[in-house]
Amino acid sequence: MNGNEKNSLSFRQAKQAILATIHPLPSQIVGLNEGQKRITSSDVPAIISLPSYDESTRDGFVIRVIGGCGQKIDQYQVVHEIPAGKPCGGMILPGTACRIMTGGCVPEGGTRVVPFEDCVEQDGFVCVPGRLLQTRTTFIRKIGSEITQGESLVAAGEALQSGHLALLASCGIQAVSVSCRPVVGYVCTGSELISGTEELASGQKVSSNSFLLRGLIASAGGCPEDMGIIRDNAQDLFELFAKVAADTHLDAMITTGGMGPGKYDLVERAFVEAGGKVIFNAIAMRPGKSFLFGILGRTLCFGLPGPPHAVRTLLNELIGPALYAMQGVTDIWPKKVQAHLQHAISMKRNDVLHLKDGMLTVAAGRCFVRFAERLEMGNCFIVLPPGQTHHPEGDLVEVHLALDQCAGLREG
Repeated sequence: MNGNEKNSLSFRQAKQAILATIHPLPSQIVGLNEGQKRITSSDVPAIISLPSYDESTRDGFVIRVIGGCGQKIDQYQVVHEIPAGKPCGGMILPGTACRIMTGGCVPEGGTRVVPFEDCVEQDGFVCVPGRLLQTRTTFIRKIGSEITQGESLVAAGEALQSGHLALLASCGIQAVSVSCRPVVGYVCTGSELISGTEELASGQKVSSNSFLLRGLIASAGGCPEDMGIIRDNAQDLFELFAKVAADTHLDAMITTGGMGPGKYDLVERAFVEAGGKVIFNAIAMRPGKSFLFGILGRTLCFGLPGPPHAVRTLLNELIGPALYAMQGVTDIWPKKVQAHLQHAISMKRNDVLHLKDGMLTVAAGRCFVRFAERLEMGNCFIVLPPGQTHHPEGDLVEVHLALDQCAGLREG
């Protein structure tokens, strides 16, 4: 395919075409301190049980109850104290008690812990009401009652969160096997663009997409690599792609701008001249019609239009899932929910898929969505399929959560 021919796919076809090219990256071992949001490459089993010993759940006295007890007061001699973090040692004998703290290790033979407030200690003995010895609650968490040794704690393909890391540490795990993060280079094209540190002259603008791409790539687990700004020059673009073709460390590359039919839209032609293979170069969706996907050497290449809204949408819907797939995960993104429209939506024509910035809220257990207002960071995309030009207020629509704004979902 040359730089002038168009191979347009539906959104579904485009996503399938991208995922069909992807092979999971190798794995690596990282310590738990480096595991946040990393994707597990295999199931992670518990090394030790949880709890790893019979554990007291209250401050009190651990005793050994033998046989039945009536309503009388039972008296036990206090022979030892067991603070948390110390081995209990030995066996508790009938008629004796050990003072024990929450988290303390219950000695062998201990059958229940009686909380301090339920008994009386006097002259080296503790008096326990007999009725307490018949209750089902023993205030002892038995070894392995929560997690058994060898039990799978996290499945392969799981994005590790803080709670996962705490659980793994509790079960004796210090390091975990995770997928390598894809290295993603990004370039913003346009002779009018400057970096955020340069002085702005007439006719110039800051390359805001550079900041947008860095954050979105990281949100999908990638390692963003800024390759700078390229002006609208065929030779400069060719040299950029030639460099990528010879590169061995980039897993993916993203360009923004230069994807239209105009005189200075030179990205696709330079990509092909450098040896790039175009898989498709248009999608039946808005925004994102002019979207290039191809392969250059070992690198997957994504050519995006310039408007930031289009960049954010395409990262969320197509490139984000691709980066997750490189880490061994499929169908993790975008996350989909059904929500009721808070206002009607009418469109003059809707012959292709449309995605609109939205604000998703939850009220009384139901999801509601509306258009994001000016200067409001949308936390989702409202999906408007082709064939319907009017959606009444209250209509149930599909909503895709935004990759970089999941925390923005709120109770409304």
